[in-house]
Amino acid sequence: MRSLFGLMLFLSLSYVPLRAQRIYGGQIDRQILNTTLPYSYGIVCTFFTDKAAYTTLPSNLRLGIYRKKDHQLIREFSATKSSYTNQSKTATSCDRSSNVEYIFVKYTENLILTPQVFNDPEGYYIVNAPVGPRNPADNITSSDVVLYHWFSPQYLWEYFDPAEAGKTAPQWLPDSFNFFCNNAESNFSLMVVSDPQKTGLTSNNFNLSLTNKTPLTSNPSGSVPYQNAQWKTGFSENQMLPGGNFVVPQPPVIFSSQGQANLVVSARPTRTGVFSVGFLLRHSRAGVLLSEIYREYQIQVEECLPPPPATIRLSEVGNPQTTVSSKICEGKSVQLNAGAGQPNVKYEWFRNNTLISNQNDSVLVVTEEGSYKVVLTKTGACFTSTSPTTALLLVPNPQVTVSSPIAGGILCPNDSLKLTTLVSEPLVRYQWFRNNALLPTANTAIYVTTQAGAYSVKVIDQNQCVGESNPYVVSLGQNQPITFHPIPSRCVSDTTAIPLIGSPLGGLFSGKGVIGEKFYPHKAGAGIHELSYRFDNPNFCVIGATNQTAEVWALPTVDLGNDQFISQDASIQLNANGNLGVGYTYQWSPPQGLDDDSAPSPIASPEVTTEYQLLITDSHNCTATDTVLIGIIRGIGIPDVFTPNGDGINDTWVLHGAEEYPEAEIMVFDRWGSLVYYHTGTKQVAFDGTYQSKPLPIGVYVYTIKTEPQASHTYRGQVLLLR
Repeated sequence: MRSLFGLMLFLSLSYVPLRAQRIYGGQIDRQILNTTLPYSYGIVCTFFTDKAAYTTLPSNLRLGIYRKKDHQLIREFSATKSSYTNQSKTATSCDRSSNVEYIFVKYTENLILTPQVFNDPEGYYIVNAPVGPRNPADNITSSDVVLYHWFSPQYLWEYFDPAEAGKTAPQWLPDSFNFFCNNAESNFSLMVVSDPQKTGLTSNNFNLSLTNKTPLTSNPSGSVPYQNAQWKTGFSENQMLPGGNFVVPQPPVIFSSQGQANLVVSARPTRTGVFSVGFLLRHSRAGVLLSEIYREYQIQVEECLPPPPATIRLSEVGNPQTTVSSKICEGKSVQLNAGAGQPNVKYEWFRNNTLISNQNDSVLVVTEEGSYKVVLTKTGACFTSTSPTTALLLVPNPQVTVSSPIAGGILCPNDSLKLTTLVSEPLVRYQWFRNNALLPTANTAIYVTTQAGAYSVKVIDQNQCVGESNPYVVSLGQNQPITFHPIPSRCVSDTTAIPLIGSPLGGLFSGKGVIGEKFYPHKAGAGIHELSYRFDNPNFCVIGATNQTAEVWALPTVDLGNDQFISQDASIQLNANGNLGVGYTYQWSPPQGLDDDSAPSPIASPEVTTEYQLLITDSHNCTATDTVLIGIIRGIGIPDVFTPNGDGINDTWVLHGAEEYPEAEIMVFDRWGSLVYYHTGTKQVAFDGTYQSKPLPIGVYVYTIKTEPQASHTYRGQVLLLR
């Protein structure tokens, strides 16, 4: 009966709305109380009114908490009006011609809201007894103002854990009136903070969404204590403003590190007037809806002075009538024109979205590339005008060089020189100059000259950018003779390189025996050789060749024949047919055993085996040598029998005198021709009648003894082996 009585009392109050002067809007918030009492909340009902309304509104305001599913009144309470009026705000039109000052009239009451009492899963809402009058609006007829706040049982926390980011509540910051311009895009920001303010808020633990909502008013005849306000013709919740509705931000709402978010809403109204609008802020956590906070607001649409048009036109510097391209040549300037002669207009120039300081004229002269725009602000206009972006591109001047096929630019007598350009850009025009004087007919990439001087060329590319080469100096050359120094004669055995010298330097030597700039007699061979020096360097105005002969002398002919062997105390003539005639000298060594060591064919009578060398020198001092061995044959004592029976007498076959032949080769064969003994070298090992450590049978054996490896004299015979 108590709840029913409270409901009837609350409904009866709705029939007699409390009257103020002007109410622009309001909101109901649940605030977190800094107290040790669990489930403690402060209920704050705020009206935005003119100053006269404070005394007109009652000192206490009745509010009720209703169950959502059946609109049953669960609790009613009275909130006390705040005693201070220093909280206020002023909304000013953009041209400063109009303003609305309003104050915040707050009614507050502290409650204990436990989930044991408020446990219905569909939640509960708080509304106030209707107050009025609403500031007259051109879109709704209802005068009474009812505010609304819904919450879920899951939103009722015993304490707000400061360590948990998501345990906080959204709160509107006071604001309720704004000016818009007719037929212009306008916006304002609905400020929301977390209470208590926390960091670490994400779209998962603190998600907000904003929608347009019809303003609310009283419902005297219904079971629900509020209803949507009555729209005038042409308006609805989908079109609260003439020409459309507010564009609201889409989730997720991003909170700053201070736990604050700006919800920017915008619209483009199409006629003037005052319009009441509503917004509903939904608060969710982990996908669960926790609260709905309603706010009523008013918009006044005025006619605003239009901004001046903002455009940019490019021209030559100081000549705005001559348009130019958006490409700036290196080192050049371009003029940006935003329209001169507009009174009471402020110009702000930007490059790459950065304000250019101290540039407030309608003309801007620039040398840098970038994206330029100008913002025009007219005194009394509500909006600025921003030009489309004009992109300027800095184009490098074309690079050009001059060259000629003759390094150094040498112009030979009675000849011409072709000058060629190398350009970094295609599609260019040419202008040639000699000693800084224009050559009127020289306008191609190649210029052929017959005069000395400093030549340069200017090129103009397709962007009208100009590049100029450095001067290329053409100087007169002189013809020079080609010379080739004589080459000294050499013997064919000479391996020493002979330097070749030609003039002018830098030519090419060729011929047999020539390597680089040197002549090698031993590679050319004996004979007379023709060598050439060719010089093909037009820098010296010389092209041609000259020759020189190089004589390489053959060596004397000498051949002493095969080695010879003579008996002891015998003689032999050396080089018997080797007299080459006049102009040759002969030198034999060693002189021992020779009758004349300077004769071409001396008589040799050596006491021991001797190798003689002959050195022949011709008239060119070319030499040749050869050697011959004269071997002295002495007798060797060869036993014809030996008895290897171990009695110590003739047990081995010993050759007497063999030590005179250190390179002697001794072989013994059995009667079947098998080798049973072999020895060579200086230290003789006597034949002991064994083969492979086994005694050989008694019998006759054949021997062969060569005193020298290549000697023609060989001892052959038989030896008898007895036991």
